[in-house]
Amino acid sequence: MPASNPQIVTTILGAIIVLVFFGVLFLGMLRYYNYRRRQAAREKREMQAIFDQQLTQARLEIQEQTFTYLAEEIHDNVGQLLSLAKIQLSSFKEEETIDFPLLHEARENVGRSLQELRDLAKGMHTGHIRAFNIRQALDDEVQRITRTGTIAISVTSEGEEYRIKDDTQLILFRIIQECLQNCLKHAAASNINIGFTWFPGQLRIRVRDDGKGFDADRTLAQPTGLGLHNILNRARLTGGSGVIQSRPGEGTVVTVQVPFE
Repeated sequence: MPASNPQIVTTILGAIIVLVFFGVLFLGMLRYYNYRRRQAAREKREMQAIFDQQLTQARLEIQEQTFTYLAEEIHDNVGQLLSLAKIQLSSFKEEETIDFPLLHEARENVGRSLQELRDLAKGMHTGHIRAFNIRQALDDEVQRITRTGTIAISVTSEGEEYRIKDDTQLILFRIIQECLQNCLKHAAASNINIGFTWFPGQLRIRVRDDGKGFDADRTLAQPTGLGLHNILNRARLTGGSGVIQSRPGEGTVVTVQVPFE
């Protein structure tokens, strides 16, 4: 029996060493886990701060572009209608018999101007966009543009529609607005299709026109293509991606894919 004492002591010491080893290993793993958790939390805070900063910058850019767009629309559409109404009304003289058809045309032009202003205000107001889903807000914008009779716009949708975050919805709406304005100003297109494809957890929006097209790679490589870069930057801001495809004579396709919860 006494001879077995060293063996018992050795066994106990071995067990203690093993327990200490696993204890140290456990503490090390626990510290590493806590370190990684703190690091992940810090990275998340930094990413959120960057996202908030980018979102603020995007809002400022959108605001500036909105003012420019609003000024152009008022000058080109509302201003012309009111100028025509003014000319029509100026033709009347107190001594002459009233030309009622001309007066009716002037009244219609003033009414159209008021409707244009209402529609512009509706399309620019973020509260209106947030009050509806993106399809409903887009329908109002499409109706406003197609009333001019200069271009045909169709909107299609595939898959089950989901409600997406207000900020994401607003950015997507501004992306589509940017695409439409590019088509109207530069593409000389006759038809535009805006296609929504809903996947589980992801939305794809594709804006396709039959305009004159351009060299997309070359334009995007230059700093002058600010509007196109804004489209891609805003798509990335939502956590998604964007692609612009175009060649001279072949129209333009803008594809944006964004995730949603």
